[in-house]
Amino acid sequence: MDEYIKVPLEEALRVFVFLEKVHVLMHQPMHVKDLQYVENFAKENYPEIHALYYNIVWHWLPERAQHDIIER
Repeated sequence: MDEYIKVPLEEALRVFVFLEKVHVLMHQPMHVKDLQYVENFAKENYPEIHALYYNIVWHWLPERAQHDIIER
């Protein structure tokens, strides 16, 4: 599937910054095992997760792809 979409740089950078935070969390096994650390991460980052999921990345997808996801 060699299909491409255009993504605003500002949004792509926002996703990258968030993924960097997730990488730091997952890269250190001691972080993942620390329930308080993971809970704090979730509390601090859920607003961004929600915004990226519903307001940014979803709108990058063509309607056909959105429909395929909904139908899964």
